[in-house]
Amino acid sequence: MNPNDPAALAPNLAARPHEHILRVRNFTHLTQAELLLILERRNNPDVRHWMVHTEPITVEEHLSYCAALAHRPEVLALFAEYYGHPCCVDPYRAADCSWHHIVDSGSYAFAPAPCSTAVAIKLILLKVLSTYPVQSYQVKIKNDNEMALFVNQYYFGFVVTGQDDAYTYLKAPLDKTPADYEAQMQAILARNRIHLELQF
Repeated sequence: MNPNDPAALAPNLAARPHEHILRVRNFTHLTQAELLLILERRNNPDVRHWMVHTEPITVEEHLSYCAALAHRPEVLALFAEYYGHPCCVDPYRAADCSWHHIVDSGSYAFAPAPCSTAVAIKLILLKVLSTYPVQSYQVKIKNDNEMALFVNQYYFGFVVTGQDDAYTYLKAPLDKTPADYEAQMQAILARNRIHLELQF
């Protein structure tokens, strides 16, 4: 495959030569090879350092977790690719199956990120908010993760609600309707000429 040929990197690009292809899939739709690629990135020390659980994850633990996702409707683990190249992992966990309260997430990028990871994660967030009846969304970020704190506050609009010795706690100001979030997502897609292919 010629890496300089965009049509070879993304299916259907020939029909949409002016668009960037962002493909987002649930872990439950991924192959084992793709799941192992995600594990390799998750176990990178540069990623593990920022996670709540910093110990390496074994192949058995990872594949067992991924297999169980088919029976865990309160968890949404998403893998994004740009032009067929890994971009980011963006997981969500709700308090229960109602999806009224999102209580955890732990996004991370692949390096080098082939597109703006922040844009990809924001598009995914807007799709989640337009799809599920979310009433509150809370995250915690390690205090020394300055980039994540900056992006969540000044790009995503999260508000700091507290801090302890290890973490800063933030919540999303959910002041719009699902239709508003969908419209905001469509505006970002149009402005950046992104075609979103989504498999929740």
